[in-house]
Amino acid sequence: MPVPWKFIGALLRFVAPTVPEIIATVKALKKEQQREKTQVADTALRLQELEQRIAAQLQLIEQLTNQIVTLERALAWTTWTALFALVLALIALGIIFLR
Repeated sequence: MPVPWKFIGALLRFVAPTVPEIIATVKALKKEQQREKTQVADTALRLQELEQRIAAQLQLIEQLTNQIVTLERALAWTTWTALFALVLALIALGIIFLR
């Protein structure tokens, strides 16, 4: 089987000038992948920081909710005590003025 040297020579003339372009493209792709990996790592770190902040905020919200519940109970107790005192005061005034 004869080797088609003319065809191989033409192919090499066509491919040989593009080899530096291919090498440059591969290097650029590698650099881009490294940048993407760095960005992914930075994004993961930011996400972890955000999760920690959200957890801290959630804990603060729970504490504030508990304080609000406690304040509501105290307000209800104070309201009932004030109403009872008002009723007693009105009874006392009624006894004093109606005698």
